[in-house]
Amino acid sequence: MILRSICFVHEHGISPSFIFDGNDHQATHFVFYDGDEPVGSLRIRWFAKFAKYERTCFREKYRHPFVVKRCVQMTFDHVARKGYTQVLTQAEERLALLWTRLFDLQITDSPAVKIEGHPHPYLTVVGLIPASSDPITIETSSAVLLRVEGQWDAPGSFETV
Repeated sequence: MILRSICFVHEHGISPSFIFDGNDHQATHFVFYDGDEPVGSLRIRWFAKFAKYERTCFREKYRHPFVVKRCVQMTFDHVARKGYTQVLTQAEERLALLWTRLFDLQITDSPAVKIEGHPHPYLTVVGLIPASSDPITIETSSAVLLRVEGQWDAPGSFETV
């Protein structure tokens, strides 16, 4: 929340009511660190056949394509492990182009979305990510399904050995 406040509310004057909403309670959140220092974040919402990336932000001194690519690429592994191979985001044109360049996603023909208080419309960007060789499925071990999100390969404290 602090990162979004810095990047969206403070730097760009975007209303907190747009940046923080009910979807925060039903999404997966990633916070990226440089050591102990939080440098960026994003949230992912899950739909039938795709994962939607939202509220992606990085503090100004970390807005380097290498940093952004490395951080977001890590989330693709998580998304693929959950069985998804298609991702979607919506962004202003300059940021949509960043997604196309860094991650080989494509801007769709969908009409741009105009959001009140935002000077530029949002474009929809979609693409495929590599499938996981070991996705979590309905056939996955029950013990794995009980483990902490993203820590599926580490036995939980409740498991006996």
